[in-house]
Amino acid sequence: MICSMTVEISCKRISSSSSDTASSKIASIQNKATSVDENLINEMNSYWMGTISIGTPPQSFNIDFDTGSSDLWIPSIRCLSSCGNHSRYNANKSSTYQANGASFSISYGDGSFVKGYLDSDTVTVDGLSVVNQVFAEALNMSGFNDVSDGLLGLAYPDLANGGETPLFYNMYAQNLIPQPVFSFYFNPDSSVVPGGELILGGADTSKYTGSLAYVNVSTQGYWQFKVNSITAGSTTTICSSNCNAIADTGTTLILGPTSQINALNAALGATYHASTGLYSVSCSSRTQQGFPNITFTIGGQQFTLSVLQYFIIVNSGSSFTCYSVFGVSPLTNVWILGDYFLSRFYSLYDIGQNRVGFATSISYNYAPYVYPQTFQSTTSAASTTHSTTVSTTNGNTGSTSFTAPTTTVSTMTNSSKTMHRGIDWTILFSLIVIYIRLQ
Repeated sequence: MICSMTVEISCKRISSSSSDTASSKIASIQNKATSVDENLINEMNSYWMGTISIGTPPQSFNIDFDTGSSDLWIPSIRCLSSCGNHSRYNANKSSTYQANGASFSISYGDGSFVKGYLDSDTVTVDGLSVVNQVFAEALNMSGFNDVSDGLLGLAYPDLANGGETPLFYNMYAQNLIPQPVFSFYFNPDSSVVPGGELILGGADTSKYTGSLAYVNVSTQGYWQFKVNSITAGSTTTICSSNCNAIADTGTTLILGPTSQINALNAALGATYHASTGLYSVSCSSRTQQGFPNITFTIGGQQFTLSVLQYFIIVNSGSSFTCYSVFGVSPLTNVWILGDYFLSRFYSLYDIGQNRVGFATSISYNYAPYVYPQTFQSTTSAASTTHSTTVSTTNGNTGSTSFTAPTTTVSTMTNSSKTMHRGIDWTILFSLIVIYIRLQ
């Protein structure tokens, strides 16, 4: 969904008392089927989309699989102008349809919303057919101007607005997958097809290197967990205590508490612009090596993003602007690790053991192509160091000369309407839109 970073939003918070409810919805069934792979389409690095079908015979829909919510909804045949050109579900054409009739309403973190009513039917994902799945038919929707038709939530049951059991829980309970685990691989190179995959019932070990680092879910609802620390460069600490985060496949950027985001972007030399809702800096203000690595330490393991992984570079003709993927979170004191994090690190979600796992993606080293003159040349900057003093809510301050490893880059052509080598030109030239599919 499209949103302005300056929009004021409210989000539902989940307490730890919900853990018993979530655990009780996991069936203890042995001898289940094998895991399956749902191929995903990379939509300009804004979100990754797959296909499901509902009903008998099946009616197909393009779906955003979202770990930041728990409901499944699609447009209804009864939805008129607000559903635009999206595919619509027709209950009259399905022999497995069952009426429910309960009202449904949900709002997301970018101000978009859906209103309608609940129904029940067979929902199929990559050949796995979940019978009697409760979902919502949308009669009115706002803020969904992308190519996906609807949204399938993969968070805990506590976030289900209609009180229904989420699809993944039913998938496990109906003996369709071997274990209550799913995982995502996102390829940041938008020219590659497929652009990623969702593994239902397991993980694809060919899509990451090393081993998964696990961290326990601290608050059930979102996939929320503790982060050991967040640093910019080798000495500047952005957060060192009470650092909380959620993994959200439905959010494009990486979002955090205001003071910490301000401190992080200050370390990059980036300033906030109300007209765009984004932080940016002239790319030529430093050498490429002069921008610091940003490191999230989770479960005792470091997950590092370098300059070409956290900047989106736009050529304005006479200069290059680096737009930061770090923005302000709508949640209080909680970071949202969105797709610009998850496209570099494979993620696994384990409902059975209430934990999240991360590992370095095989696409970690993919780099968008940039012009040689994008950053300040090493020669002209030979006598210059960049020292920045930042202050966070933890009271940490530091004056740091930043060093980041060099990333091999190549060249690209410029266009305001098409996607080139992982850079979303449509979004960056409008400069006001991102996705926050967070309930």
